[in-house]
Amino acid sequence: MGGHTSGELIGGRYALGELLGVGGSASVYAAHDLQAAAGEPEWVALKMLHPHLCADHAQRAAFLREAERAAGLHHDNLVTVRGAGLHDAAGVLMPWIAMDLVAGPTLREHVLQSGPLSTAQTAALAEGILSGLAVAHAAGLVHRDISPQNLVFPASDGPVDPGSVRLLDFGLADASGRTTVGSDVLLAAAEGGGIIGNANYMSPEQARGLPVRTPSDLYQVGAVLYFALTGRPPFPRRTSAEVLEAHVTAPPPAPSVLVPAARPFDRIITHALTKTPARRFRDATQFREAVEGALLTLEPALPGTDASAEASEHPISPALEAPERTSVTRVLSPARGGYGVPAPPPEPFAPERPSTSPGFLAVIGAIVVVATAGVWAGLAGATSAPPEAEPVPTTQATPTVDPILVPGPVAPQPSPSATVQAVSVPQLSGFLVDAEGALRAVGLTLGEVTRVDSPWAAETVLRHDPAAGEVVEPGTSVAVTVASGYNAVPDVAGLDVTAGSSRLEAAGFSVSSGDAAPDAVIVTTRPASGVVIAVGTEVALRTQPRSTATPTPTPAQPSPTPTGDTP
Repeated sequence: MGGHTSGELIGGRYALGELLGVGGSASVYAAHDLQAAAGEPEWVALKMLHPHLCADHAQRAAFLREAERAAGLHHDNLVTVRGAGLHDAAGVLMPWIAMDLVAGPTLREHVLQSGPLSTAQTAALAEGILSGLAVAHAAGLVHRDISPQNLVFPASDGPVDPGSVRLLDFGLADASGRTTVGSDVLLAAAEGGGIIGNANYMSPEQARGLPVRTPSDLYQVGAVLYFALTGRPPFPRRTSAEVLEAHVTAPPPAPSVLVPAARPFDRIITHALTKTPARRFRDATQFREAVEGALLTLEPALPGTDASAEASEHPISPALEAPERTSVTRVLSPARGGYGVPAPPPEPFAPERPSTSPGFLAVIGAIVVVATAGVWAGLAGATSAPPEAEPVPTTQATPTVDPILVPGPVAPQPSPSATVQAVSVPQLSGFLVDAEGALRAVGLTLGEVTRVDSPWAAETVLRHDPAAGEVVEPGTSVAVTVASGYNAVPDVAGLDVTAGSSRLEAAGFSVSSGDAAPDAVIVTTRPASGVVIAVGTEVALRTQPRSTATPTPTPAQPSPTPTGDTP
């Protein structure tokens, strides 16, 4: 036993080494595996429940569930669980989990110490996280706690191997479709009931205590990538409650507002941070492919122009990074509100409003919100002062403008007309006010505005004519179609709660199903199907338990009546 008695060894094989870290429910040690097989690492990370929590059977079982959930996951980007059990420490049963010992700082530590990542490093980070998530999701597991603290990122200023990124801590992971309301016995016991998670990186549905599925993980990846590029979470606020409300109602921010070099990630991140789960990336693979496509557009950065250098102009404020413990996984009160921002009531008479949803899929992921310097100044205040107290300088991206040539005195030419350079129509995205500013910046004007029903928040640009890339004369009017902020409730009667909820969320609404089981059958909704209501409104389901169908007996056929004489 190498000088160790059996009583000193955890699980009969692990000799504790130095303490690596302490969390709310457990401590993590480096441990020497005295029975490591050939080719296996001799050192592991040993996670042990705090002694004062070990007396309760429910808390011990909750701790060990992390090992059960992650035991079947094997991937380079996921930490492998090597064993778990109970250690008898003089009458106290202490549960333990042995995992890979991963060298390197967490992403949060790396960014706080060395500054934000470059765009190429962020692409490698994304590829690593999403590759590991694809495996977890295929196994039916949703991580639900993806944050900079739960990612190991290599300490490097140069190129990063995506295989060196590791996703940690499956303590909050669970099957798809379950909520995080009081789902962690350990945290709930310590802090009371509520939703469990990291406020800065929590999806809107998780923030509201709704069922959490794989799109929630993809939202959290988008929030983590925003942090990696800018050095701050996407919705910095003074309190946890304000952060959760922002996840539910605030437009997704574009990282290039703070770091112009991050522009290739604007659409990717705003797409991932879309409020409605069904409007995000289909899965981790599609998300990864989008990142790979953006990587092809990256050009070698000039000295002093990479994301890290530009983000250094916007130093991380401690007040923004971790007010009221928003940067740790804990118990929180659910957020209010719905998916999207309700619009004012429609005009009393609007017969022209189409009843069908527009083809907005062509612009999915194109919500790029250009924040003004004043808004970001308001978000950068110290914890003890109003947000306006400490403005943060902001580098605002300026749209590329094709020069308009002004004719001057020239020598006689065969054609008497002056030469005017044509203008390329920009891609319009975000809200109507953003589109109008983008058009004005290149010498074009806003034309007719049409409002149609859709799942998007009011005034969100859905399409425009002429389309992006078309070459037109300066001063040309561009017609824009935007969301009205309203949509019709879809018919979900006869579907189970899971399928019906997904359809309603895809239409832009939040869903209340009470205590109904996921496979319960929807009878009707309130408001009823076909009613046009504000996007973000809660739709209540009336359900009935799914019962085994009983075959309806077939009535006996009457005997034919003879039409002639019988023999």
